[in-house]
Amino acid sequence: MRKITSLTLALSFLLMTYTGIMLFLCPHGRVAYWWDWHFLGLTKSQYGDLHTTSMIVFILFGILHIYYNWKPIVSYLKDRRKKLSFTKKEFLIALGINMVFVIGTLVLVQPFKSFLDFEEAIKESWTKSYGEPPYGHAEETKLNIFCRKMNIDIDQAKEILHKHKIDFKESESLKTIARRNSMAPSMIYELIRPSAMGSVDNVPARLGRKTLQELGNMNKIDLKEAIERLEEKGVEDVSEKSRIKNLADELDMTPLELYQFLREEK
Repeated sequence: MRKITSLTLALSFLLMTYTGIMLFLCPHGRVAYWWDWHFLGLTKSQYGDLHTTSMIVFILFGILHIYYNWKPIVSYLKDRRKKLSFTKKEFLIALGINMVFVIGTLVLVQPFKSFLDFEEAIKESWTKSYGEPPYGHAEETKLNIFCRKMNIDIDQAKEILHKHKIDFKESESLKTIARRNSMAPSMIYELIRPSAMGSVDNVPARLGRKTLQELGNMNKIDLKEAIERLEEKGVEDVSEKSRIKNLADELDMTPLELYQFLREEK
């Protein structure tokens, strides 16, 4: 059983390492799910699931490994008088190494900050290559609700999907429809996008996270006029730092609907 434990521990470690590297290199979830990102036949979700289950195997057999090697481990903590001591040099060094990684990561000091920034840069490169979804987790939205949010005529959208022989129900999410038809959710959107009743082109990426100030700086809205219109709508404590998502929630609107409202001429 000792041999099985050691070998299982080693294999689960290798699997965790591989899936961890893939999760480090893969796109942000919003991009991966929208474009149905795969690598070597596996999706981001599948890599995440494998990482989780291999971690469970690693923990269970790690406990067994400690059990089988309890005496040697305890001996590492004994001083010259054969008494347990947590002040031994070896233990303090081991503890110190772990604490450096924990504190360094939480406080974001170098070189940990650079390493995490490198990860973010890799993920952002995928975003620049693929592009952003219209909003976060758009693939989870039901087709009829998605069309409403994106100002797309649902009847025209259904006609287009039927024309392209897409099997769907308007009460299903884009992800469900896409998976059944072996395509990415983004491809569904590209098909029905011409049915938009109003132009949604050039909508800023991650619109909900944008502040009024950021939209003003992008020349998308007149900042002063936008604040006045929101105050007229009854929004309290509105300022240039207010985020579109928060304002839209307060007005019971989608970020896109609010964006279009702010761009309308009086």
